[in-house]
Amino acid sequence: MMFSKQSLGLATAILSASPLPSHSQSCESPTEILCQRTSTPPTVDGSFSEWTSSQAIATPLVSLAGPYPYHALMFCSYDDSKLYLGLEYPASEFSFNTTDNHFNAAIATMFQVGKDATFYMMGNCPFAATEDQCSAGGAANGTCADYLVDIGAHWELATTEQGVEYGTNGGTGNDEVANKDDEYAYSAFCRFDDDLTDAANEWTGAWTWGETPSSQYAELVADAPAMAGSYKFELTRTLTTASPETDAQLAPGDVVGFGIAYWDPLETETGWTDAGHYVSGCAEDWMDLVLDDDGGMAEGTVQDGDAATEDVTMEDAESTGDGATAENGDVTAENGDGEAASSENGETAEETPGTAEGTTEGSAAAVRRFGMGMAAMVVASVVF
Repeated sequence: MMFSKQSLGLATAILSASPLPSHSQSCESPTEILCQRTSTPPTVDGSFSEWTSSQAIATPLVSLAGPYPYHALMFCSYDDSKLYLGLEYPASEFSFNTTDNHFNAAIATMFQVGKDATFYMMGNCPFAATEDQCSAGGAANGTCADYLVDIGAHWELATTEQGVEYGTNGGTGNDEVANKDDEYAYSAFCRFDDDLTDAANEWTGAWTWGETPSSQYAELVADAPAMAGSYKFELTRTLTTASPETDAQLAPGDVVGFGIAYWDPLETETGWTDAGHYVSGCAEDWMDLVLDDDGGMAEGTVQDGDAATEDVTMEDAESTGDGATAENGDVTAENGDGEAASSENGETAEETPGTAEGTTEGSAAAVRRFGMGMAAMVVASVVF
């Protein structure tokens, strides 16, 4: 879905009014996630039991208001035809609602396609820096091709069930069944469902909630706060697609800019807000998604992650609670007191219990330290 002109203008005005930081905090993030070739790809069912030979990394998540209490865990592997991702997001409480997505966890992935595309501002094309420029053709006429960002598996869960594999669809990136959309963007003002030549949604996914985090999580994040459990997402996409204009095309040996996002259903009393979502990499820059091509199959155990680091001290931002909220990808203005808008029908469904089983093995990547500067605050607020 594309953001409406009116709502994006209001969201931008709100962000511009946000105060500069009043405190500082260091953030330590992996710089890469290694995807190793596998001969036995995982079954897409939301269980991590088949990721026993894949490396894992733990990345902090950062929003406009600051860090998420928990790290996210990431797995990656590939075979001759597909990329496989495992994403784990711990939480202090399970939340699920069949009528209002703001009370459900939501996720997305980002791939750098254009050589000049930045992690913040969804590519940040200078020719599509306002909604007027986007609607006037700043993106469509080719001037923003070098700033394109592939947004995959932008998933809101209200119409889904746990442990069920939701598949692909043709003709558009819009997933009308599971709301697991395949999108692209040139800037925060130009985001669309895949809609160009041979457009399709090549993503398949499943999710579960489990009261026990994966075994790697306990080893990689030894000092994690107490949690009620974790959301586990398994995703897969073909390495190449029929729509290279809008999708990252992947091959063994490639190194691609990558990032993930998470919307916390417990963010406010009315669920998540668009501006309050969390992103990986300390919200500073792309991580490197490395498709390892050394000729070997995935194997390894969890490592302690010792590596050289660099320290940067920068100020982070303190949120006022203002922001924008999303309805299936469409942004609307906040009321200014930190509460998100409810769904269109406003109904509330009872929570449904979730189950998840599975343990895995993996290894940590090298890390570096960033301060959460102004660019971090912008990406955390506008990138999705």
